[in-house]
Amino acid sequence: MAESMRSNNIRQKGLVDASRCLTYDMDLSEVSEQEHPDVEGAVPGKQPKTVYVKVVFLKLGEIETVKEQFVADVFIQARWREQVLDSCKSEKVDFNKYWNPNIQIQNLTSSTKRNKWNEIRFGKSGEAFIVERRRISGTFTEKMELEDFPFDSQDLSILMTSDLPVKEVILEEDNQDLSTINVASFADEQEWFLSDHVESNKSVIRKEFTQSKNVEFPVLRVSCIATRQFMFFVWNIIIITFIISTLSFATFSVDRTLPQNRLQLAFTLTLTGVTFRFVANQSLPKISYLTKLDKYILFCMIFNFLVSVWHAGGSQIDDGTAADGQHDFWAFIFFIILYSSFQLLFFLTVLIRYLVARQKIEMKMKAYQEKAVLVLGQKWSSNRRVKSDRNSNRINPTQF
Repeated sequence: MAESMRSNNIRQKGLVDASRCLTYDMDLSEVSEQEHPDVEGAVPGKQPKTVYVKVVFLKLGEIETVKEQFVADVFIQARWREQVLDSCKSEKVDFNKYWNPNIQIQNLTSSTKRNKWNEIRFGKSGEAFIVERRRISGTFTEKMELEDFPFDSQDLSILMTSDLPVKEVILEEDNQDLSTINVASFADEQEWFLSDHVESNKSVIRKEFTQSKNVEFPVLRVSCIATRQFMFFVWNIIIITFIISTLSFATFSVDRTLPQNRLQLAFTLTLTGVTFRFVANQSLPKISYLTKLDKYILFCMIFNFLVSVWHAGGSQIDDGTAADGQHDFWAFIFFIILYSSFQLLFFLTVLIRYLVARQKIEMKMKAYQEKAVLVLGQKWSSNRRVKSDRNSNRINPTQF
């Protein structure tokens, strides 16, 4: 009788044994009902628990545009409030007996290393938080937006979700720990430029394996931005294609009475442009839309085609002006105006879109620095070069 009254008192007050940090005789089925309700819906009137997430991009490896994936080593920290541990003073806690958001990395395809550990953290007022930390090295998928290729910028994201619906858990970026990125260890810097900021976005999804299609699950996307170094494609594809297509004007120097010689030169230039088209395709996935590079090469091929059609059809013109060759001269002027107009329009379009994209990135960087001032008390930036200790060959480790 006395033992039963003691158990009831402990259950009501939620006391925790400081030596073992476990409730005495609390019914585990009751805990499961309160902390882990069924997927179809939470307990009526219960507020969802907020989980604060921090992500650190420790190292970014190769970014594969064709496969739409990237390699990364990331550190993920999640913390949430646990009231029953407020009076806990022991470091030995069985975290399996407490609530867990069951965070999953949705866009992780394969991993070479996974480490996971938990600890208790106390706030300024003594409130207890369970902190779950994990380090993952693997390959992550990312849907590339390639309309502006090769003048594009890509979001490299870590997509986190929970096995619990939004009625039970909310995923948010940590407002006390800043998510950061280590750009000094970026392995693909010859092809990409990595920005110093990290951004996050919240959304919801519906999972197909749930019984009810109306159940929504929280999603937190934490991403960094990589801007492609486009000069390789400018020098090796765009300029070469420009030279090949410009040589089409040289075919007008051949006597107009020798269309077979003109066509021979025009066909050679057209086939050379086709070769460069295949080279450009090797740098892109099989997408259903045209990129900036596709449009440029395609126009140059169409331009060579139009010149060839003129040389084939112009030789059949037989009128009063054919003797002095005025029709050939005006065709030459028309092709110059068409070609110059496209080149100017293409250059201005690329320049404007690139500057607008850079401005958006700078605005995001400004917002990130404002957040850093609130969290750290100062602005934050990652070192572009890894600093080594002068007295040894050891590299200073990255701080989480």
